[in-house]
Amino acid sequence: MANEIIGQVQRTDKTELNRKDADKKYGFDLYQGGAPKGDSIRVLRISDHDVQACGGTHHDEPGQIGSIRVIRSTAVQDGVERLHIVAGQAALNYAREQDELLRRTVDIFGINSEDLPRTAERFFTEWKEQRKRIQHLEAEIVRIKTSGGDDSSYSKDGVRIVVMESDGDLKQMTKMLKELTLDNSNPTLAILGSRVGGGKLMIATTEDTIASERYNAVDLLREISPLISGGGGGRPTFAQGGGSNPDGLDDALNEAKNILEL
Repeated sequence: MANEIIGQVQRTDKTELNRKDADKKYGFDLYQGGAPKGDSIRVLRISDHDVQACGGTHHDEPGQIGSIRVIRSTAVQDGVERLHIVAGQAALNYAREQDELLRRTVDIFGINSEDLPRTAERFFTEWKEQRKRIQHLEAEIVRIKTSGGDDSSYSKDGVRIVVMESDGDLKQMTKMLKELTLDNSNPTLAILGSRVGGGKLMIATTEDTIASERYNAVDLLREISPLISGGGGGRPTFAQGGGSNPDGLDDALNEAKNILEL
């Protein structure tokens, strides 16, 4: 619509008015961009489309602008958006850049440009499905490992103790801990470590069970986190920490086993 107006309006009107007269004639719509100072203000009118009080620099003829493009918007406050616009030669340059991005993208997919939205949607849907499948497989691997599939899981006086290294980030480790400690019928102390993003340690117990009565996650974390040159904190049933020495992760997990006499 803005580009249509640019093509329709021949000239803008600029007049100097007394502020009181301008307020009476146009109201507070004049000050959408902020109120200028002084008793006399310059009023810029673009045909019947808009009128504003502004002391800035303006074209006499909108056609001199060429065209405009909105490239993005940012929130200024609730209900107020700031539009970022390019015009004239900058708008042409932006259009060329967008065309080049489109060309490169369709070349990557090996499709025609009109097929891009449908292809992108299909790939995104497949990616989400694959991610869910991977998460399911990761959970199954954890289940197998902690049910006696290897030496990551131990049983001590009615408590399952899991000490293992994970390939996941903090989000994935948190999900694994939740799965390991969710079942109250299987009291569990879980100690997970990861090298992703530096040394990471997370410890949790099944709440309101003998696991949480016997073991304090924060105390355990404080004893083993120095081995990855780190620290951390939390609450008795859940603690996490990080360090600058991921190579010390094996030592930290082995120290946990020694403390727990596994």
